[in-house]
Amino acid sequence: MTCGPSRALQARALAATAILSLSGAAACRAPAAPAAGDCAAVETLRVCWERAGPHVAGSPAVARRRGPAFACEGSRCAQRHPRMPDDGEWQCADSAGATICMGGERPAGVPPSPPPADAGWFCGARRGGPAGARVCVDLSPDFPDGHAHGWRCRTLYDGPTRRVCDRAPDAHTLADPCDAARPCVDGGRCADGRCLPDRPAPACWLDGDCPGGRCRFGSCVGGGA
Repeated sequence: MTCGPSRALQARALAATAILSLSGAAACRAPAAPAAGDCAAVETLRVCWERAGPHVAGSPAVARRRGPAFACEGSRCAQRHPRMPDDGEWQCADSAGATICMGGERPAGVPPSPPPADAGWFCGARRGGPAGARVCVDLSPDFPDGHAHGWRCRTLYDGPTRRVCDRAPDAHTLADPCDAARPCVDGGRCADGRCLPDRPAPACWLDGDCPGGRCRFGSCVGGGA
C-alpha cells in the first residue's frame, strides 16, 4: 500500500509556501513614499527631504498661483495684497526665488494666530528676537508667469502692500538647472540636476542671528546651525 504525506505535513508545507510568498512580495514592494511633511513645492518642483538630502520627487509643472493676479506694465508686474503667513505684522524679502518673512507679532490683547493654514509656509521662532517673533519661509511664492527664473521680486510697503517683480534674465534662483559649470546659489545644493535647498528650519533673519554661522533662506547654516 502506498501512503501519501499526512495531513499535518501538508499543512506545514502550505504554511511555509505562504511565508515565502509574503517575503518575496515584501522584497519586491516599492519603497514607501516620504511622509507628506517631508515634501514641499520649490518653484515648480516637488522636492522631498531624506537623510541623504533633498531630491526631486515630481516633474516640473506650472506653479499654481495662491494669491491675487499680477498686473503688468512692460517688464514690471505687481501683485497687491500678496500672501503672508497669517494676519500678523510681517516684513518680507525675496532671496533667489524664496520669500522670507519676519515678524508675526500681535498687538497687545490680541490672541495669537493659528499656524499657517497654507502648507507652503515653514515657520519657526526667531533666534534672539522679541517674544512672539517668528521667521517664515515660502519656497514657492507667486510669480507673474509661475516660474522664479527670470524674475527679481521684492515686497513694498509704501501704500498698499504689494509684491513687485521685475524681469531679470540673469537672476539665479532655486530650482535652476545645475552642474559643474552652473553652480547653485549660496544656500542651495545641486541634486538631480537642480538647485535645491535643505529642509528649512526657520530661525533667522540676519547673519547675526546665527552665532558663528550665516543665515540662508531663513535657516542658520554653518556654526550657527
